[in-house]
Amino acid sequence: MTEKEIKKLSRADLLQMLIEQSEELEKLKAELSETKEKLDDREIKISEAGSIAEAAVSINGVFEAAQAAGMQYLENIKKLSERQDALSRIKERETKEKCDRQLSETQRKCLAMEAESKAKCDAMIQKAERESKVYWDDVSKRLEKFYDEHIGLRELLATVYSKKEQDEK
Repeated sequence: MTEKEIKKLSRADLLQMLIEQSEELEKLKAELSETKEKLDDREIKISEAGSIAEAAVSINGVFEAAQAAGMQYLENIKKLSERQDALSRIKERETKEKCDRQLSETQRKCLAMEAESKAKCDAMIQKAERESKVYWDDVSKRLEKFYDEHIGLRELLATVYSKKEQDEK
């Protein structure tokens, strides 16, 4: 509205316009206030979204660190296992070598004991044969002596022996 038109209006119309203007101003103020609240709310959400994004990135970092720690742990376990396997192979080889040495030593000792036992047995057999020969020779001499001392017995035996041969024929 122009100035001329405003001058033509009555006081009541002007007051009515002022009231309408005031109401519209109040409405606009309320709308502005509401818009400001929405804007603040949106800024908070954007800020929070940034914080959430930062938190997600931070959590990703934690997860990545946990993943790296887990991988390092598994790698350390693998290295430790390989080291233990190597030590086990060395111990196994040493034990086998020790067993082989002990087996060889035992076989050598057994052969030596066997040879010693055989020599002792042979010596005992020879001694027994010598002693039995000496004893037999002694018994034979005594029998001969007894036989010579008892000539009558010889004749009696000769007759019994010849009679036996005749009976058998």
